[in-house]
This record gives sequence, structure tokens and C-alpha cells, in this order.
Amino acid sequence: MGNRSALLRPAENRPGRRGAAATVAVAIIAAAAGPALYLLFAPHVGIIGIQLGGAAQPTPLPPGTAAALWWDFVLVAGYGLALLLGTTAAVWVSWTPRTLELTRFARIAAVVVILSEVVENVLLLAATSAPSPWLLHCAAAAAIVKFSALLPAGLTATYGLATTLWRCTIRERAGVEGVPAAPLEDCDFPESAGTPRSQDRWSRGFSLPDGNTGGGVGFCLSGGGIRAASVAMGALQTLREQLLGARYLVSVSGGGFTAGALQQVLTTAAGDRSPATPADAYEHGSVEEDHVRRHVSYLADSIPETLTAFGVLARGLVLSLIALFSPAIVAGVLAGWLYQRVPVIAFPQSAGDFPEPRAGALLAAGVTAALALAAALSSRTLPLSWRQMRGIAARLGHRLALIAAVVTVLAIALPVLVWLAYALLATTGSGVRIGSPVGAVLLSYLSSLASILWRKRTLLGQSGKDGGITAAVPSSLLQRILVIVTTVILGLAWLLLFVLMIGARGDAAALWTAAGAGVLLVIVGGLLDETSLSLHPFYRERVARTFAVRRISRDGTNYAAPYPPDERTSLSRYASRVPGFPQVIFAAAANLTGEGRTPPGLNAVSFTMSGDWIGGPDVGWMRTAELERAVPRRFQRDLTVQGAVAVSGAAFASAMGRAARWFQVLLAVSGARLGAWLPNPAFVLATPGKGWAYPRLPHARRLPYLWREVFGLHAHHDRLLHITDGGHYDNLGLVELLRRRCERIYAIDVSSDAPPTASSLAYTLALAEQELGVRVVLRDPWTAEPGTADPLEPQRQLSVLNPRLARDPVIVGDIHYPPESGLPEQRRTGLLIVARTLLWRDLPYPLLSYAAHNPEFPHDSTGDQFFNDGKFTAYTELGRQLGLAVRAREKTLSADEVVAAQGKTD
Repeated sequence: MGNRSALLRPAENRPGRRGAAATVAVAIIAAAAGPALYLLFAPHVGIIGIQLGGAAQPTPLPPGTAAALWWDFVLVAGYGLALLLGTTAAVWVSWTPRTLELTRFARIAAVVVILSEVVENVLLLAATSAPSPWLLHCAAAAAIVKFSALLPAGLTATYGLATTLWRCTIRERAGVEGVPAAPLEDCDFPESAGTPRSQDRWSRGFSLPDGNTGGGVGFCLSGGGIRAASVAMGALQTLREQLLGARYLVSVSGGGFTAGALQQVLTTAAGDRSPATPADAYEHGSVEEDHVRRHVSYLADSIPETLTAFGVLARGLVLSLIALFSPAIVAGVLAGWLYQRVPVIAFPQSAGDFPEPRAGALLAAGVTAALALAAALSSRTLPLSWRQMRGIAARLGHRLALIAAVVTVLAIALPVLVWLAYALLATTGSGVRIGSPVGAVLLSYLSSLASILWRKRTLLGQSGKDGGITAAVPSSLLQRILVIVTTVILGLAWLLLFVLMIGARGDAAALWTAAGAGVLLVIVGGLLDETSLSLHPFYRERVARTFAVRRISRDGTNYAAPYPPDERTSLSRYASRVPGFPQVIFAAAANLTGEGRTPPGLNAVSFTMSGDWIGGPDVGWMRTAELERAVPRRFQRDLTVQGAVAVSGAAFASAMGRAARWFQVLLAVSGARLGAWLPNPAFVLATPGKGWAYPRLPHARRLPYLWREVFGLHAHHDRLLHITDGGHYDNLGLVELLRRRCERIYAIDVSSDAPPTASSLAYTLALAEQELGVRVVLRDPWTAEPGTADPLEPQRQLSVLNPRLARDPVIVGDIHYPPESGLPEQRRTGLLIVARTLLWRDLPYPLLSYAAHNPEFPHDSTGDQFFNDGKFTAYTELGRQLGLAVRAREKTLSADEVVAAQGKTD
């Protein structure tokens, strides 16, 4: 199968490996030769101070200045060549539009450095013979522009040379079989493709790997945490006959707990026949159901385990803050050290005095801004026929504007921030140095707990003596305020720490502090996997402890044996289809921001994991077995059934679809986040055979991926994708079955929708029409609403229960597939049967009694993960009753509908 993706379009004409290595060698020699010659032969007159001194320095200039300036041309020839070659190498090794734009900006900055150095030397040479305040001011302005532009140019050149040298020494990796995503942007199309053609989103949405046309019967288990897992387990016990005739079992979030449990109980370690069969696995009263019942509070079964869970959260918070705040210390100290040696601003002796900018700094910022404006205006005033010149002028104006911004920040803004920080310290006292970090950590910890566990209980529907419906509302105003305040405080604390380190000006104590912070940064941000700083490994292990069991038969007695912790349940083997059981597909979400690939208003696309394929139509598909062999070892733990269950259920994450951005930032910073970074199919399929310049998959998810989560940077070009809860895309999993063109679909909807209406179902149906063009017409859905059933008698005594009763918990709908589905016209209809977690009159007395004494049932908050036996019993029984209601509803369908539906599935 061809890998035709053009995601990694060539950024520049690159040389071969030898040419690139030779370029690196020349750059290193030039970077060493220029300074060496200058240090050996140029007079030592303090040339940096002369360059930046402006008219404030004594005149005439010191003897030997002219000779030093002439040798400075040799210096700029050496390091200027190194900058140009280094930034060009950085362009070679760039593969995404964002990095390509940054490296091209750095190359312009290198040109600006060289030109500014030349202008500065010419002006100073003129001032040595005829000193003039304006000549000195202009020379200082050129020097400030030079040093400011040197920062991005130097850093990028260093990166380019080091990366080029590294990639020239490693071999290209083998390709992975897969299906690339359809191109959406101009940069996605191969150069040989000619003019890009418009791609129909509905046709692309139906694309499946290996030409799979789908069809048949499908089951989908919705998200909803342990509540959804319990209901799904009960529903599949009474719908086992329908399940065994299905082709697909799609699960989302909590529904994946049950789907993964079924898949794992049917899989053996040695490959021999399991005592459990598809017909009796997790049946009511089975040993595996009993095991789950006894461990249903899977996060913590006891007080010590609860303390362990909170300790894991605290550990993640501390490590994440170290990873995020250590760069502030290191960068601040280095900036202060550079300010001492390259004084682009004359810092006052006292930190409390206002740092007046040099006249040259104001002139430098003004001149670069004026040149940027002139270039931008010329791009609009040039004749339309000069298209290439207009484009060059526009890009030049944009990059000069960035240089003007760098000049302003380095020479004006940062020193002012340092002054403000020390003024704050003088006002509040030194206690802020100690109290702020400790307070920020404690506040972050409490806010993280609040964002995950706090669920305000609110009475919905009727109120007062007439009763009402109590549900869990996840976003109270006070909770939101706490999260926003904490996030703002953390951001201000980071900035305060950074500018205070600048104010230390590189003294010995600050350098030792930076060294210690650097060591911590290397350990936490460079050696540890970013995912290990989160709750994901803990969550994956705890879910597996409850739901990953096998049935063992000894002497005629069955036992439930938990999976050993060291047994890696690889998807290609443990999620492969079991004879007589549907194919299990774990539905997750790939987070993309600022992309045309996501549905409008949503920052996520479909991402599924199964024994055969991993990926989705918008990011491409990879063959599961080949990907497991190709990825580094640290990724293999998440390419397992247990990893897929945890990733699919990563509800609390730093990217959560439409959720408030404040919550996501806090979860990223605090470490109280779920989800994992997994290989991007678009990248994996595009890189083989592309040459030496393209990167390989990282061996670990290091600090840059944590920063991506903090700032919400999720591009489809990146090497890894941030994969989280499938509910961030579609909480029912219904879209995945419609994508597979199923003719009959059973949906177990355990969403905690606040009445009225099934909002999750409504959203999913709208998403299916938007993404696939599939239209579903529901038949009288209003009977599945609380309050529509005839009240139980006596009404007064049962007023707490009657408003919560629905006439029927089952909704039936007709599916209409569009021509883009590829189905023949006679097969473009299907049947949807949705079982909602509601209460109705015909439920058993014990279940209605439980509901009467537990007003939140059956809508306990997803945040309530500490289930007990009573809740598990109630929800699994409700699931069994839902299954019976579905079977009863099927019998009411007309004979023609049943015959037609069965004919299609056969």
C-alpha cells in the first residue's frame, strides 16, 4: 500500500549527507577562526562598550579603536558566515510550516546582524577621526540591532548545525504500512500533483484503511466513567445474542472499560483456548463480574490507596512545576549574565532605580519598525504584475517587524520589568520570594483537585415541594474563578521569577542557582518521559487492576486472575478479533488546534485504536503491528489494550474539545492530566525515503510536549499527536459506526445529559451529518424524556420519583446514508436503536427504591470515580433492564422492518 502523503514537503533544495556535513564543518571552522584572529591581533580596547556607549562616552575614542574596528571586520566575516550557514542548515532540517517560517526569519536576522555590524564599524571609524554625537548614537543603534538580532540568529544557527550533524549520522527508518490522510491544504499536496483539487469532506470521512467498506451490525458504548462501564456491562449481558451477531464494538471512555475487559478475558497469555467464551464472558454472576464488583472503586479501595492517589497527584504537580519553572531560572540568569557583558541598556547601580533606555535603543527600535512599515507598504503599492516582488516585500516587512519587537523587548521592556519586580519586592518585603512559590504550589494542588473532583449538586427541573431532578453540574462559578485565579497567579509567578533572575545580573549565587535548576531541568525535562509526570500511568494501571482479568478453570472451579503487571497487552495481539465476537475499536480523540481538519468549533478529530489499524481519516491510518515494531520502547506501553482503554478514557486532559481553556492550562501545569502523546500517522507515513533531513520519532515525550500542552499547540504536522478521551470528539462512538456504514446500530448512551432532551445524542447526530452527511430521523424521541411517564401511585408520597420517570428509555431512528458513502442506493438506509440511562415505570422495585433514595441516580457525576458495591449493583441492573427494553422494543418493530434489516445484515 503506497504512502503517498506529501505532509513533509521539501522546504528548500537540500544537499546530500556529505554536502550537509561539509557545510557544518565550514561553519564551525569559520565560527572559530574569526574570533580567534580577532583575539590574537586586535587591540583590547573594550570594543563592546565603545559600540554601545553612544554619545555618553568620552571622546576622542581610546587609542587602538580604529585597529580594533578593522579587525572586527575579520570577526564578522567569520561568525557572519557561520550564522548564514547555520541558519541555512536550520532551514534544511525544518519540516513544518511553523518551524520553516521561524528558521527563515532567523536567516534574515543573520543578514541583519552582518549589515548592522558593518554599518556600526563604518560609523565608528568615521567617529575616530571626527567625533560626532550623532555618529556615536547611530553606531550604538546599529550595535543594539546587531546584538538583538544575534539572539534568534545565533540560537537558530546552533540548532541548525547540531541537528544537521546529528541527522547526517543516523540511518533512515523503515516505512510503516498505512493510509495517509487526504490533503486539505496547499502544502499537503505533492509538487507533481499539479493544481490541488477540492476534496469532499463527506467522502473523506467515510475513508477506511485497506478499502474497508464496513456494513453489518454495530454496538457502541458511550463514555461516562465507571458509571458507563457498569451500565454497559449489564446491557451487554442481556443483549449478548445481538452482540455476538455484530461486526463492530466501538467504545468511548468508560464504555472502553467494559469493552477492554471483554476483549482481555477472551485472550490468553499462551494463545490456548480461554475458558471464557464470547457467549458467557462477564455474564451475570460470573467470576470476572464478581472481581469487578469487589474492585469497582478502582482508583482507591482504601484510605492508604486514596492517600497514594493524592500523593501521585502531588508528585506530578511538583515535577511539572520543576519542568516549567526551571527554564525561568536558567533563562533569567543567562539573560542577566549577558546584560552584564553586553549592556544594551545601562542598568543603574541600585535595582530600585529606573533603568533609562539608551538613546541608541530608542533609535534602533524606531528605525527597524520604520523599515518594516516601509517594506509592508511597498508590498501593497507595487504593481500587481510584480507578484514575486510583492511577496518578498511582505515577508521582509513581517520579519523586520519581528526584529523590531526583539529590539524593543531586550533593550526596553525587559529592563523595565526587572525594575517593576524589584519595586514590588521593596513594597511587599522579601516574604514574597518564599511565600509566593509555596502558595502557588498549594493553590495549584487545591485547584487541580477542584477541577477534577468538585461537582456542584444542583436541583434541575421542578423545585420545592413538587420535587425535582438532581444532577451533577461540572462547572460552578466558584470553581471556575478558583481555576482562573490559580492559572493567572502561576503565569505571573513564572514571569516574576524570570525577571528577578535577570536582576541578579549573573552574580556567583545566581549562576550556582541556574546550574542547580539546569540539572533538575535535564533530569525532569530531558530524561523523564513527559507522560510519566501526569496521572496517565497511574490511571492506566488502576483501570487494568479492576478490568484486566482472565478466567482460570481449575478442578471444575472458575477463578478470576488479574493480568500480571508486566504483561504487555499489545493491541495487534490482544485486541485482534476473537472468533464469534465483534471487532473491538477504542474511540479516542486527536487534538488539533487552528486546523481546517477539525469540525467547526471543535479542536479534535477522530482517532481510533484497534488490533488492525490505528488512526483516523483526518490524520491517516497505520497498521498496528508494524507501528508497534517501529516505535521506541516507551511508546509501546500505550499501544496496548490497557493503554488504549486509558487513553480513550482520558477525560481530564490539557485538551478537552470545547472545554474551557483555563481548566486545560491548569491541568497541564499541575500534572493532573490524562492522555498521551502517540505517533502521528501523517508524520510516520510521510518520512520514510524523504532523505536525511527529516527527523525520526522521539525516544521520549520530553519537555517540549509539556509546553505544547500548556500553550495548546497541537498541529497535524507534529511528530506526535496528543490523544485524549473519545468523548472530546463524540461521546457515543456512534460516528465511528456510521463511518463504517453499519445497517443496524445499538447505542448504549450513558451520558449524564441534564434534561430536557438527550443533548449528547443530538450533538452526535449533528456531528454525523456535518462530518459524513449521514442524516438520522428519530421516531418520537420525546417519550425518552423524564416526566413523560404516567405517575406512580400514590403521587404525593412518590413525588421525588415521578418527575424522573420516562415513558420509554429506548429511541429508534432511521439512518440515511449519502451517495458519498459509496453504498448502492438500495442499501443507504439503516436502523439506530439508542438505549438511554433513564428511569421508567417497569423497572424492578429494588431499583426504583434505590433511585428514590439516591436523587442523582442514574446521573451520578463522571467525576465520581469512587464507586461502591451499591452503585455498581444499581447501574449494572439498570443496564440489564435497558437491554431487556431494547429487546422488547425490537419486537414492536413491524415485520417488514425486521425482515429488511436482517436481509441487509446477512
